[in-house]
Amino acid sequence: MVNGLYSAGEGMMLQVRKQELTANNTANVQTTGFKITRLVTHDTVQSRRDIDQYMRSREDQRIDEVGIDWKAGPLVNTSNPLDVAMRGDGFMVAQTPKGERYFRSASLQLNADRQLVDLSGSQVLDEGGNPIQIPGNKATITADGRVMSDGQEVATLRRVDFPKPYALQQDGGGKFRTYETRPGAGLPSPVPVSENTSLETGFLEGSNTNPVENMVQMITQFRSYEADSKVVQAVDSTLDKAVNMVGRV
Repeated sequence: MVNGLYSAGEGMMLQVRKQELTANNTANVQTTGFKITRLVTHDTVQSRRDIDQYMRSREDQRIDEVGIDWKAGPLVNTSNPLDVAMRGDGFMVAQTPKGERYFRSASLQLNADRQLVDLSGSQVLDEGGNPIQIPGNKATITADGRVMSDGQEVATLRRVDFPKPYALQQDGGGKFRTYETRPGAGLPSPVPVSENTSLETGFLEGSNTNPVENMVQMITQFRSYEADSKVVQAVDSTLDKAVNMVGRV
């Protein structure tokens, strides 16, 4: 009976974590380049006989990891020549105060130093890992990543990919960062993009979040939380009677 209390409690905590992720996915429906996150869980049931040879079972529910669904989002036509989106696998690279970050789509612009930056002010890097300077008045970007200033090529966007499955985490604003898959493994090294990868200029990649699907998931998760809470209440009531009523008899 006590095991049932623990199992229901773990189930409630699991549903709370699922609700947090689903709420975050819903909040980023309009975030350029956002990828939906899903919770990967692991359930085990252990059965063994106790000292009196009664069969006892214990269910364990735990979170293995938070996975990212890398399905491409819809391409939205903006007609802005500095709006870019990746078609195919791969990422562009920006320099932030926390280090290099990777993104699939962004609205680019020029800062006061005429460097190519995204809306957060992070510098977009060229193939040499340097900020891209625009000397002329008009900047455009070609499908193969060349940056043109008044019709003259001045740089090529750095585009990279990573071995799959991606060891990348969301870092806010449609950017991603690398992480160690296990302690001491080191950060994954970028590899060249595929020949089939190209850039769509004048387009932004929308979030791959489905708001209707998210709302259904939130309702389902809430119902599961409710069911687990009723189990906790039922077990608590039974234990209360066992201690306070049966004990007196």
